[in-house]
Amino acid sequence: MSEVLLELHGVTVRFDGLTAVHELDLNIERGMIRALIGPNGAGKSTVFNVVTGIFRPSSGSIRFRGEEISRLNPYHIAARGIARTFQNIRLFKNASVLDNVKVGRHYRCRSNIWDALLRLPGFKAEERQTAEASLEVLELVGLAHKKHELAMNLSYGEQRRLEIARGLASNPVLLLLDEPAAGMNPQEKKNLMRLIQDIRDRGVTVFLVEHDMKFVMALSEKITVLDYGRKVCTGSPTEVRSDPRVIEAYLGKEVG
Repeated sequence: MSEVLLELHGVTVRFDGLTAVHELDLNIERGMIRALIGPNGAGKSTVFNVVTGIFRPSSGSIRFRGEEISRLNPYHIAARGIARTFQNIRLFKNASVLDNVKVGRHYRCRSNIWDALLRLPGFKAEERQTAEASLEVLELVGLAHKKHELAMNLSYGEQRRLEIARGLASNPVLLLLDEPAAGMNPQEKKNLMRLIQDIRDRGVTVFLVEHDMKFVMALSEKITVLDYGRKVCTGSPTEVRSDPRVIEAYLGKEVG
């Protein structure tokens, strides 16, 4: 039986009387590629925000690696091994590709401001380790050759991959991808699919939200469907695409 990495039990999120997520039960098993789908306004990004500490649940429990995290701050959750990307790309556009990835390493750094100001040996060693680890991640996403370019000069698809690289730089156990294929052309989506599979093969569990159903069905091992904040079903791509409740709530027709 697979180890449960992330567990949501009875999670409800309300905003001024509006229920965005209603009593959601959801388990993410280690080593899988999991997807969360549903129509606009179904509560998908809210789930990501509550898992990463941006929002706090109105009720319910969120456990990561057996530890309750629903009341922790985002930086504490990130330090425990959860990283994410955002639906709208959030890069430091005027910084280099390499520096953008280095930012993602700061959770792993131990030097303080005095170490940096005095350029102590420990700080210099940590700087070298950060640069080497960041370059390794850039190699993985295919951007090492553009390490000195400004992030703003990358293509849209490259910026998406750079944001994934920044998330990976923190050496996460669980990576949340919020619409990673949005705006990509078919070839970029194929490349992204291979990249996500490589990430999983390197031991990082992947949990994604995505609107492109062909992308989701081809990539995910298990899918959860939300509608108006409620779970409609969870199952394999084959089970989900043929579930009458999913067809009615979201797909409109079976996805080939």
